[in-house]
Parts: sequence; C-alpha cells; structure tokens
Amino acid sequence: MAAPAKSAGKRVYDVAVLGSDVGGAAAAALVAKRGLRVLIATMGPISVARESDGWLLPSAHPIIPPLRQLSAANGALDELGLGADLQRQGGAAQGAFQILGEKVRISLPSDPLRRRSELRRELSGVQADQAEKALDDLEQLGRPWDAFLLEPPPLPARGFFERRRLRKLLPVPPALPEGLIGECLAALAPFAASLSGESAPEAIAREGAALLRAPLRLWGGAAQLAELFRKRAQEAGADVLTDPVSSLRLERKGATFDLGGTEVHVATIILACSAPAIAALCAGGGRAERKIADESALDVARKIVLAQFVVHGDGLPLALEEAALLLHHSMGPLVISTLPARRARGETSGERLLTVARVTDAAYADGTALLDSVRAALEPVLPFFDRHIVHQAADLSPALAHPILKPNAETAEPVGLRPISESSERVLFASASVYPGFGLEGQVLAARAAAEQALALSGRKPVSAT
Repeated sequence: MAAPAKSAGKRVYDVAVLGSDVGGAAAAALVAKRGLRVLIATMGPISVARESDGWLLPSAHPIIPPLRQLSAANGALDELGLGADLQRQGGAAQGAFQILGEKVRISLPSDPLRRRSELRRELSGVQADQAEKALDDLEQLGRPWDAFLLEPPPLPARGFFERRRLRKLLPVPPALPEGLIGECLAALAPFAASLSGESAPEAIAREGAALLRAPLRLWGGAAQLAELFRKRAQEAGADVLTDPVSSLRLERKGATFDLGGTEVHVATIILACSAPAIAALCAGGGRAERKIADESALDVARKIVLAQFVVHGDGLPLALEEAALLLHHSMGPLVISTLPARRARGETSGERLLTVARVTDAAYADGTALLDSVRAALEPVLPFFDRHIVHQAADLSPALAHPILKPNAETAEPVGLRPISESSERVLFASASVYPGFGLEGQVLAARAAAEQALALSGRKPVSAT
C-alpha cells in the first residue's frame, strides 16, 4: 500500500471513509478526484497479502468477477483510469474456469473451438450442445439489469409506494440455463455476491455468469482492487490513515470521531465496514447513533472462508487451470485458484499457491477442520496433492469480509443497506451490504451514490483533481 499520511492533525475534512471495503475506497477516489478533502480511515492495518511462516498469502480470494464487463462499474473505472491497471495486474490473457468433479474435468476457454472440443470430450452430444449454447448465452444473461442499473433506486424499498415503484423498475429475470452450466452458476453465486437465493436472481444471472465467463485474476482479489482505488484517492490528495477509530457522533451539519486520540470533524461520513465495526463506532452514542447501528445490523447467514496451501510445483496436474470450480462435494462447491507462490523476502523455488474458498455458516471458527476437509475434498481430483504440501493456513476472517446476507424469503424483496442512512443524509453506506446481490459491481454502485451525495452536500461544483 502507498505510504499513509502521518497524522490527521486538526484538519476538517469534507468526507471521511471509515473502513476498507471496495465501495468505500472507490467512493473516496471519486470524491477526491472531484476536489473534496478526503480522509480514508481504514480502522487498522491493511494489506493485500498476509505473512504466514515466511510465505505471502492473499488477503482475499484471487478470483473475482471482471468489473470491466459489468456495465454499472464501467463509469467509475473510466473516470479513475483503472481499466488499464486492472487488465495489467489481472494478466493479459483472458481467464478460464475449469469444472472439476470425480467424473468430470472440463476447461472452459474463451476460444469457441477449444471449448467445443472440451465439452464433447467429457459430455454426451446432447449435454455438450446444451452446455455450449448456455455458455454462448452467458453474456446476455445479465443484460436485463443494464437499464435498471443506470439509475438504480435506493434498495431496499421503504413503504407501499416505493415497493410499487420498485416492482415496475425491476427487470423480469431471464430463464436460467439447465444442466451443468446452470449448476455452475448457482454454485458460483455466493462467491460472487453477498446475497443469493430467490430474492437475488441477479447474483446468479449477472455476477455468477460474469465470473464463470471470464474470471479476473488478481493476486489479492478484492483486497487488491480496494488498494487500487485507495491509490487513486491518494493521488488526488486524500489522506489514508490506519489508526483506530471510535466514538462516532453525529452533529447538525456533519460528524466527529476519534482517530488515534485526535478528534476529527467531517461534513460527510461514508461507512465501508462491517455491522459489528459500525456498532463499535456508535457505542455510547445517542438515539441517532443507535439507529445507525440498528439499520446496519443485517442478518448474516453465511460467509466465505479460505484454505491456502503452498505446494511443490510438480504437486499439481499440468492441466489444472488457474481458476476452477469443484462440484458435487458434501461440503458444497469450492472455488480454487492456483498462482505462483511468493515468499515474504522475495525468493521463490517454483512452488504454487492453492487458495480454496468455501461457504460456511457465519459462526464457523475451526481452522483445522477447514484445512482437513478441503484436503479430503481435493484428493479425488488432485491425486497425491496432500503429500506435496509445503505450508498450509486457514483464514476464517479474510481482511475483506464477504458476508452472505439472508434473503427475505417471505416478501421476495431485496435486502441490504440503502446508500443513505435513515438517521442522517450525511451518513452514507458503501460496504458489501449495499446492493448486495450485485457483488463488487454493487459496491461500485454504492460508491457512485455516496460520491454524488457527498458532492451535493458540499455545495461545490465538481472539480477534477489532477
């Protein structure tokens, strides 16, 4: 990460972003570029990678949906000039998913002829034709939401009239493919978005489809994406501090909080952190602060955890792709990435890093059991993998949390946080819980909404920082 500023001093900021989520970093970059005075308080040290026994392990899963192929994110990426950076850091070649199971191993390259050959090698003629058509249609699967996302209404809707308007605006979800590809999309949805189920068809048809079609490979995954946004914010003049934050208090025209012992005054607050972190920030406050904590306390049903293995270079099959999806296991689907391993001091000996993401209950806390169960699941598809392990580590609370919210099954309406708090128009949300069915694209949507609101409250005309 770029070097943070040394002290907040007694400066008064236009905007303060509290937390390290992608949406907050993107919002900070947007408002800083438009000329506002911005502070990013990450609420603790942050890093794209963590050190474990001399090895560097990514702070988030390295495989993420390709933001450039999701229309709602393109405007922010273009404004901040991040398109080229994402392409360079994600690798020049377009990624491809590999589908793994005890009886199937299919790679899905972008080249149609190679893909057709792969499908026909593993599937019957009818199944191969069905899968090929489904893959060809993936790009169109999420299109019904394109117009809706140009100016999305605040979600979730409040009251009868907002619900009626939302029903008119929401697109009719497309029919999802059946067979193998439909199964893959449903399996990928929780890894691509923070809300999945009957109330979030976009998580399958948009986020899951984008991830399956062309996975983006970033060493630090979403943590690296957030770092790119923070770097853009710093280049535009924002301060980035890692000191602890506490005692958030609302005022008539802004807010104050304690940052490492210094009282900071700010006109607009953007919260880009988890519900427990928000509750801690608001502890001891009055009615308005308690309301902020209450509205952010959404029901988290599940979470993404990581099992990471450094393996001898010859311990993995040559045919294993850098992105893979393991199906048909009792613990549920696993998303696997393989990248060159890195040591903290820079030296390497050809080892590979295997990062495996799994969906667990929100309270899951057994790292040893996670590693054991993942090794057992991989053994049938990666023979003799276990004997080549050099180092292993479990990450039950990745730096960028991926909470999976419980859908509202009774009303079939979206859940999540609205970008603007019910307590104050000067308190904004830009975490993974805003537009949760749209995953990283939703966080960029939240960033865009937060930036527009902050700029409107400032009363200033947009000024592009150079």
